[in-house]
Amino acid sequence: MSQLDKQDVADYLRQNPDFFNQYPELLADIELSHNCGQATSLIERQTQVMRHKLQDYATKMSDILGTARRNDVQFEKTKRLVIELAAATSLNALTEALKQSFINEFHADAAHLALFSKVENTDKHPNLSDAQGDQQIIALADKNWAYCQAFKGPELLQLFQHSSTLKSCAIVPLYLGDTALGVLIIASNTEDHYNQQLDTLFLNHVAAVAGRCLGRLT
Repeated sequence: MSQLDKQDVADYLRQNPDFFNQYPELLADIELSHNCGQATSLIERQTQVMRHKLQDYATKMSDILGTARRNDVQFEKTKRLVIELAAATSLNALTEALKQSFINEFHADAAHLALFSKVENTDKHPNLSDAQGDQQIIALADKNWAYCQAFKGPELLQLFQHSSTLKSCAIVPLYLGDTALGVLIIASNTEDHYNQQLDTLFLNHVAAVAGRCLGRLT
């Protein structure tokens, strides 16, 4: 009888997964080593493997549930902001709604709305400005979607009176159709508060609503 090759044994067991059900007494003789060097039976090792898998599944499920809870909170905050934006009857009220929401609810440290059309003298909110003709600020809205970056550049510094502590920001271009109406800049004193890995889905949703509101107010 020819000597069995290890690979042949492995292939046979893989093709016959019920082999140890037919010969359960063999399980008592099979040993696998722990990392610590102690021996354990196959059934104990299988139990350990299954336990680790269950722990991994529990961790993944916990992460999924945690993400779902965060999304629920995000949705409620965004819904409140959308209601305030829809109720705004002036640019001052619209700007205040954006400021209050992002600073008080979304933990930003500053917010500013720069419009690309003339702002009337009655619209004197400190977080609102007229960027008509300012090509540096208009260039911030070259992209038709929200994006995050480090807080830097003269175009940003001129919009915020107290900018020395600001480290990161979200740039939110506001469009009505294909027309750029302005840009909302939300800034933080923390470097990674607004980073390139941040999901900007809700920011784009806010931008769509704010753009509609600006369309009726300007």
